[in-house]
Amino acid sequence: MNVVIVGLPETMAKVAAIPIIAEKFGQLGLDQGKELVAETAKHLVPKRTGALAASIRPVPEGVAVGERYAGFVEFGTRFMPAEAYLRPALEAQAPRVSDLVSTTVRTALYAL
Repeated sequence: MNVVIVGLPETMAKVAAIPIIAEKFGQLGLDQGKELVAETAKHLVPKRTGALAASIRPVPEGVAVGERYAGFVEFGTRFMPAEAYLRPALEAQAPRVSDLVSTTVRTALYAL
């Protein structure tokens, strides 16, 4: 007696694709999350000229700030108190970023 499993090659191909899809769409969700964190930081950053806010942008590694004095504002100095904007933006948006990543991956996997 032979047992034939119908659709096994197709199913195995889908299973093999899971890590690739998870990485690709997880990165897509993460990129959307970086945009969200950057926009939140732009709203939270103290503004005098607007240059610091304008320099906040998502990059492959996370969110970057282009002004050289950005760290002084975020962490303070002995002459001025910290006015954090990046850390609070990330903390505020962390649940939403997590949702974006899981939703994009889940949607892609269901489409298999």
